[in-house]
Formats: sequence, structure tokens, C-alpha cells
Amino acid sequence: MTAAAFTTSACAGLARQIDALVADFPAVAAEVSVPDLLDDIGMLNHHINHITERMRESFAEPDKVGPAERTVLADVAEAAEQIASAQRHLTSALAHVTSGFRKELMLHTHPHLVNDPALARTIAAEKYAEAGERLRKASRWLNSTARVGQRPSTAPPRVRTSRAVSTIPARRR
Repeated sequence: MTAAAFTTSACAGLARQIDALVADFPAVAAEVSVPDLLDDIGMLNHHINHITERMRESFAEPDKVGPAERTVLADVAEAAEQIASAQRHLTSALAHVTSGFRKELMLHTHPHLVNDPALARTIAAEKYAEAGERLRKASRWLNSTARVGQRPSTAPPRVRTSRAVSTIPARRR
């Protein structure tokens, strides 16, 4: 499988899957549940593993991966970074929901909050919102990568508006 096949076939589909996952995230604290958190963490892990396997296939023969394909794969790696960051937020949310605040820190200062499941779910909902933002970034990376892969090879390079998006300078004509 080539990076181009990964770009056109997988990036857009993965972006849609991520968008659908984010759309199902709980909107309010009362909707946060441990089984859903575990499912969402597992799904993000699946996406990271999928990206890793595809990149491994693409780099099976590194000398045959050209500069354009490497740029695409770098964009996919940026999306994977956002997915991993979202997964860390959901794992943190899981810790809050399953154990609440660290009891040893809260016991003396706020004993009434130690076992407050509503507060733990509120924090988890905030973590979901942070994870959702990172996943939307990943989706944008994947969608832009898929569009680049669908353009004819004679198209000029895409100009990126954010310095944080890429440190690779655009070609000058």
C-alpha cells in the first residue's frame, strides 16, 4: 500500500469516523458513564493502531517513499498526535469518574467533595470537551490530507495559514 492509497482511501474515512465519535460524546455531565468512556478510549486506541499499521506499510521500503508521500504521512502523524492527546484526556476523565479526586489530597481540605460523583462527572465532561477539540483538529488534518491526495499532481502546493500546522515551507515558483 502506498501513502497515496492511504491518503485517498483512509484519511477521509477516518476523519468521518472521528467526527461521528465526537458527535456522540456526552454534552452534559449527567451523560458521562464509565462504559462509554471505556468504549471511546478503545475506539481511539483502534484508530491509532490503524494509522500505525498503515504508516508501517507505507514505510516498509523507506527509500521508495518520495517527498510528497512523506509530507502526507507527516500530516497523518500530526492527526495521530491529536488522537493520542484526546485519548489521554479521556483516560484522565476515566480516572476522575472511577475514583473522583485523589482522596488523599482532598480529605483534609474538602472532605465533602471526596466522593462527589456529580463533580467527578462534571470534570469528565470537561475532559470530553477537550478531547473533542483535539479530535476535531485530527479530523481537519485528515480531511486536508485527503484533499491533497485527490488533487492532480500539477496543482500548486497548499498554503497553510497557521505556523503551528507545518514547519515545511511552501515551494516558490
